[in-house]
Amino acid sequence: MARLALGIALLIGALLATAVAWNAARLPRRVAGEVRALFRAGPPAPPLDRGRVAALPAPVRAYLVLALCDRERAVRSARFRHGGRFRTALDGPWRPIRGEQYEAADPPGFVWWGRLRAGPGLWVDALDRSANGVGGMRVSLESSVTLADRTGSEMDQGSLLRLLSDVVLFPTAFLDDRYVQWTAVDDRHARATLRVSGREVDGVFAFGEDGLARGFSARRYFDAGRGTPELRPWSGEYENYRPAGGMLVPHRFLGYWHVGAERVPYVDFTLETPEYDVASPF
Repeated sequence: MARLALGIALLIGALLATAVAWNAARLPRRVAGEVRALFRAGPPAPPLDRGRVAALPAPVRAYLVLALCDRERAVRSARFRHGGRFRTALDGPWRPIRGEQYEAADPPGFVWWGRLRAGPGLWVDALDRSANGVGGMRVSLESSVTLADRTGSEMDQGSLLRLLSDVVLFPTAFLDDRYVQWTAVDDRHARATLRVSGREVDGVFAFGEDGLARGFSARRYFDAGRGTPELRPWSGEYENYRPAGGMLVPHRFLGYWHVGAERVPYVDFTLETPEYDVASPF
């Protein structure tokens, strides 16, 4: 009986390992399908209309003069890989993460796939997206066991805010008033409103003494594990600006949730050089 039980256990283990390997191979194909769908909708990028800069709030004008450099056409698509670290709980440890992200400008949307190392031989996949204003996130253990599959109005809002905060990577989109509207705040801040397919979010960009966008803040839905997401202050910082695609864009992103008076970091991503107008998956 002991030998039979051992044989059954080995067989189950082999079947589970095969299933994990199969699902791990399928996930990149699923990501590639979502990326192709994201990029399929966009028309060719028009020439960049720099005349629109003059109508924007002063700190945005100064920023775009720096950020657009010698770019001649609006960005249609962007893609990049990143490394860094991530915390799945605000009081949890930092974990190493690798990811890839794809951005579309018309209509604005993104697909992000991240793989977090949870331990030796153990990983967690997360697939986050916003398409036509609709957000969603699926989290799975070793590409096989679903840990979370979130959709709904709160996810729509959170994904759109993430998209708005990412536009510093393709700043030509800040000139597209079909989707982005600006409101003056003061000489170092301006509020941006993003509208996609009838859904709308807004947040405040902060600009440094050097004129570059250095921060973003908004109120975003946070899942505190109580069954109902709640609005909380959420912010990010941009660092390590470098040339890419005829523009000046940040290569490090830091993200924070605000709990009471405390600002708790949970994201620290370092980007590889973004690629532009390559409307395909890696």
